[in-house]
Amino acid sequence: MIRCSINTCLVLVLATATLAQTTGKPLKVGFLYELTGIFSTMGGDTQKTAEIAVELMNKTGGIKGHPIEYVTYDSQSNATQATLAAKKLIEVEKVHILLGSNTNGTALAVGPVCETNGVPFITASVADVFEKTLNPQWSFRVTWKGWDMIDLGLGMAKKLNPQNRNIVVLYMGAPFGKDMYKNAVHFAPLRSLQILAAEQYDTTKTDFGPQIIKLMSTNPDVVMVYCSDMAGPLAMKQMREMGMNKPIISNGALNVKAVREAFKNTFSIPPYVYSSGSTPDVWWQLPKDSQEYKIISPIALMYEKKYGEKYGGIHQLSYNALLVVKDSLERALNEDANLLSRDLKTFRTALRDKIETTKNFNTGAGIFTMTPKDHCGVHIGSPFAPFYWKDGEIVYATELKNITPSPPPPD
Repeated sequence: MIRCSINTCLVLVLATATLAQTTGKPLKVGFLYELTGIFSTMGGDTQKTAEIAVELMNKTGGIKGHPIEYVTYDSQSNATQATLAAKKLIEVEKVHILLGSNTNGTALAVGPVCETNGVPFITASVADVFEKTLNPQWSFRVTWKGWDMIDLGLGMAKKLNPQNRNIVVLYMGAPFGKDMYKNAVHFAPLRSLQILAAEQYDTTKTDFGPQIIKLMSTNPDVVMVYCSDMAGPLAMKQMREMGMNKPIISNGALNVKAVREAFKNTFSIPPYVYSSGSTPDVWWQLPKDSQEYKIISPIALMYEKKYGEKYGGIHQLSYNALLVVKDSLERALNEDANLLSRDLKTFRTALRDKIETTKNFNTGAGIFTMTPKDHCGVHIGSPFAPFYWKDGEIVYATELKNITPSPPPPD
């Protein structure tokens, strides 16, 4: 069933084909993704994975016999639209829980709505400023710690060549990019690296020549690029065209369909583009007997068969959230088998409490332990799987994997 309005497009999918196996009262999940706008490259991939994950879970009995229904709204990569959509999901659709918001801007808009209304919310944003800004009680992140991604990326710069000393940074002028650069300033000295220059770019622009010229003039050993949009990869392409013959290290947002199709050849130009990626980015290269491979491969194979494109860490963000929801609800239902028949407030509170007591839970893309003080809870370094591009394909850089994480930054 599809319902569209002027501002948002709402898609409600009922897993009717699997209701024979899932006869309990449904869990209603609200999905809120950046399906249009500058961050749609990420939102579209995570939304498609979320739909497949629901299908996969319902085919295997749902959550202790309860099917999953979901409603998807488009945040349009815009904080105002994200706020309006969150309110509709909560007040009109009466969802039990809300998942999504890949970017910190939309997450920071949706979080307060969920906090005010007492609705569990799991965001896919990796920016640590989320907790620092919101001090959440109802909101969670089942992703990397942003600082950990940056620290290990800097560690990659050093491990590529122990003689590397000087780096430059190009970062997007959005909350994510600014937070990542702040982390780079803190961790670079701990990795015996010096930031010679840093430039911020406008995500709406297509020419980054002035910034690149300034960065190139310092003759760095390595270039760091922090991005979650199409402009960042375009800037990397322009770097190569302008003669920047240095390794480029970026974050896991590179492994989405739009970026791969447009820039894989550019990324494959030696000395290559590297990414501080996660296990789903290289899932087919993981040991077949590893727990991570066993968890990721069913959803990855299902995704790649349906869409004919590679699965990766960005896709996994929505699956991480659904796996944590499934684990939490199963534990809640063990205590109260009729929980889904209770009123919304009672159910939401019980589910929130169980999410907060998640312990040593492996999603395949990280191990998570939540506490009242840590609503991200990822075990530091647990999803790290560095990769680079060669001949248009992703290569698991196992030689860069064993990097000891630094201590967390001060609050």
